[in-house]
Amino acid sequence: MRRLALMCLLVAAFLPAPVRAERDECEVPPDLAQMGERLPRLAARLEAREPVTIVAIGGASTKGAAAGAPDLAYPSRLQEALSALYPGVPIKVVNKGVPRQTAAQMFDRFPSDVIAEDPVLTIWETGIVDAVRGVEIDEFAGAVQRGIDELRNRDIDIILVDMQFSRSTATVIDFERYLHTLHRIGDLNDIYVFPRYAMMRYWSEENVFNFDGVAADDRAKLAARVYNCIGRRLAAAIRRAVP
Repeated sequence: MRRLALMCLLVAAFLPAPVRAERDECEVPPDLAQMGERLPRLAARLEAREPVTIVAIGGASTKGAAAGAPDLAYPSRLQEALSALYPGVPIKVVNKGVPRQTAAQMFDRFPSDVIAEDPVLTIWETGIVDAVRGVEIDEFAGAVQRGIDELRNRDIDIILVDMQFSRSTATVIDFERYLHTLHRIGDLNDIYVFPRYAMMRYWSEENVFNFDGVAADDRAKLAARVYNCIGRRLAAAIRRAVP
């Protein structure tokens, strides 16, 4: 019996990974899953098991435009994942995605779309439109900093979310300067910047999610899968930030 068990283990060890266990398509390298920053206000609310409101403000990808419906966007998936992690705590993630807005235009919506919701945490996805339009870096950085200052003055925790990655747009749009600026602002303010760009680039390079050559009818389904992974990865990051 022991010899048979040993043979089974040896056979399993040499089987291809997909045969041994189905790979989680949302998996990322450990360095992309790290988060050193804390979310103290959210942590206190969860510990007290009090209702939690999170506002996700951003553009088309926050709204879920590519998937075709807000309930398929990452804020909805984030709410589902957090509710599973913290059963019994009422958690609401409010989706305030509006397509084609710069960081400055999003900041102008803070009074009505963020502050009015009285969130304990704001997740701000920004930078794509600024890069597409070639907004001056100082202007972009100033808008993001004003948003951070406004939220901190109101004791609201903050997570920033950087740009999306796709092979086709990365070759024609200068995202690097905006990525560097957003992460530098995060470092200076001790705010976690969720590395969506690097995660999506990894998934693309590993051919987990690749939009190149995908039929139009299948793009929405693929986008929904990406949004699901973004929501799950954000939930995992939040869990690490509220021990």
